Amino acid sequence: MQCSIKLPITTLILVVFLGACQSSDKGNHKVAYSHFRLGVNLLAQGKKPEALEQFLIAKELDPDSALISNHLGLAYYFLQEYEHAVVALKEAIDLKPKYSEAHNNLGRVYIDMSDYSAARKHLSVAANDLTYGAKDKVWLNLGLSYFFENRYDKSESYFLKSISLNRNNCLGYNYYGRVQIEKEQYQQAAKALDQAIYHCKRKGFDEPHYYSAIAFFRLGFKEKAIARLEEGLKKFPKGPNREKIEEMIKLMKITETK
Repeated sequence: MQCSIKLPITTLILVVFLGACQSSDKGNHKVAYSHFRLGVNLLAQGKKPEALEQFLIAKELDPDSALISNHLGLAYYFLQEYEHAVVALKEAIDLKPKYSEAHNNLGRVYIDMSDYSAARKHLSVAANDLTYGAKDKVWLNLGLSYFFENRYDKSESYFLKSISLNRNNCLGYNYYGRVQIEKEQYQQAAKALDQAIYHCKRKGFDEPHYYSAIAFFRLGFKEKAIARLEEGLKKFPKGPNREKIEEMIKLMKITETK
């Protein structure tokens, strides 16, 4: 004789409802991840507004994902919407307090907001994480936090640490070279900025050409300095420092080296 257990109708509805919710949650996570991956690809292509749109959709579908919040913060950062970036990255950290990548990214945002003490607070978390694999970025950001406070000796040590971990370090060489210019060590500056030019050539970054020319000019190599600036204009005709480079060429042509 078979026994059957009859559940109240309300219980049956609850079971069906919960089962549907669990299935829906799994579906949302899957769809959210698809939008997230598309956002990552768009960001890599430099399509920042489109990437932001995809991360916002992903966040709506999966609001508890620290990974999505971190990348949402990055998209806002690259669009120079720093306040929104801070909110997103803080949310990533709230969801995952030891998320070193988010701490490092938030530190970088604070540097661009000129809040260097807040930057170092978060960068120190990433620096102390023995499992975090992108320490070259952390040292670079710590160096920047001191560089923009004109604390050049302190920043120099961090730029060197960053370069030691990543020999293809475009920004590391660039800012190490800039430190040497500030310290009037022009030969060292010229060598470092030559490395920066080589490693930055695929990034569309023209700043090393500008500061390399300054180092050469201070060393008394006026023609070489002007040639370096003209090279920067030729390689990066739409570079962010184009106007500065053009003005510097005019100035160097009428100025004698010491």
